[in-house]
Amino acid sequence: MAQAPLKVAVVGCGNIGNRHAAGYLATGKTELVGVADPVKDRADGYAAKYGSTAYGSAKELLAEQQPDLVSVPTPPGSHAEVALEVLATGASVLLEKPPVLNLAEMDALAEAEAANGGSVYVIFQHRHGSGAQRAHRLLSAGDLGTPRVAVCETLWFRPRSYFDPDWRGTWVGEGGGPTLGHGIHQVDLLLHLLGPWKTLTATAVRLDRPVQFEDVSLATVIFESGAVGTVINSLLSPDELSRIRIDTDGGSLEVDHLYGYSDADWKFHPAPDAARAATFGLNPGERGADGSASVAATDPWTASAGEDAPSNHQAQISRLVDDLLAGRTHETTLASTRPTMEFVSALYASALTGSPVDRADLVPGHPFYAALNGGVGQDAIDKAMIIT
Repeated sequence: MAQAPLKVAVVGCGNIGNRHAAGYLATGKTELVGVADPVKDRADGYAAKYGSTAYGSAKELLAEQQPDLVSVPTPPGSHAEVALEVLATGASVLLEKPPVLNLAEMDALAEAEAANGGSVYVIFQHRHGSGAQRAHRLLSAGDLGTPRVAVCETLWFRPRSYFDPDWRGTWVGEGGGPTLGHGIHQVDLLLHLLGPWKTLTATAVRLDRPVQFEDVSLATVIFESGAVGTVINSLLSPDELSRIRIDTDGGSLEVDHLYGYSDADWKFHPAPDAARAATFGLNPGERGADGSASVAATDPWTASAGEDAPSNHQAQISRLVDDLLAGRTHETTLASTRPTMEFVSALYASALTGSPVDRADLVPGHPFYAALNGGVGQDAIDKAMIIT
C-alpha cells in the first residue's frame, strides 16, 4: 500500500519560508495543508505559488487543519510563542534558526514537547550535507586523529539598510547580532564536529551598524576533549566567507564556503611525515614549492568520498520527512541544539561581564539564562560594546 503523505504547514511567509515550502514539495512525500502570515497578501501569494490554503495566523491554521509538522520561519522573537501553539495541538515543529532567543525559551519548549507528544526540530542544515556527515563520522571514530585546534569564522556583510525592518537590530525582535542570527550556523557545525564545549572567553563590539547589540564578536573556547578554538562572527566583511578548520594530530580538515557547501569545499591535508616536518621553518620568509603534506592514496578522508549532498534546506527537510515517515528520530532535535544556544548565551555573558563563562553555569537563575543581554540596561550595553 502507498504511504500516506506527511501533512505539513508553514507559518511565516517571508523569504526563508520559501525554502521550507519548496523543500517539502520537492520530497514528493508531503501535503502542504496550509500557510499562514499576519500579512494576508503574503499568505495568499504562498497559497497560490505552492497550491495550499492561506490563513492569517497559526491559530487559524491549526483550528482548521491537523498538520503533522509545522515549519516556523518567522522573525526569531516569535519562534517560541508559535512553537508552543503548535505543540499544544500535538503536532511537531521545525524551527528556523535561531530556534529561540534564550535558554529559558528553549527549556519551555522542551517541557511542552514532553507534555504534548510533538517534537521540536531545528534548521541547522550545515549538519546535513555529505561533507559534514563524513567529517562527523570520521572525527567521532578517530579516523582523522585527535582534534587539537579549531578556527570558526563567519565573515559576512550586511549593509545598514538590512536593519530597516523594525524588528531587526533589537533585542526583542532579533534577539542578538551575528553571534545569534548569522554565525550560529558555523558554531553549530563546529560543536557538532568537536563535541561539548567547556569554557569560553569573549568580546563583542559594535563598530558601525545601527543595532542594540554587536556587529562583531570574537571568542576563545576550550572543549571538553581538551581541544581549543577561536570563533569570529562579523557583519562588516565585504568579501564574505564561512570557514571551519580543525587541526588534529592526523591532519587539517577545512571547509570554506558561503551559505552552503558541497564536497568540493572540504579539504583534508594529512600531517607531514617526520622527515618533511623537520624542514618546516628552515627558511623563514621563503615559500616552499609545495606547502602541503603528501597525500597517501589511503587517506581516510579521500577514501570516504561518496555521493555529494549540499548543505541546504532541501537536504535537511528531505531527511526529516523520511525520518518522520519511517518513525525514526531526526538527529537535529531541540535537545541536540542546546549546546549551541548555550555557547551563544555564554558569549554574550562573557562579553558583557568581562569574565570567562563555563557551560555548566548556564542554568535557571543565571542572568543570561533568561535573556541574551542578561538584563543589563541598554546604556551599559552601549558602554561595553562601543569602542571609544
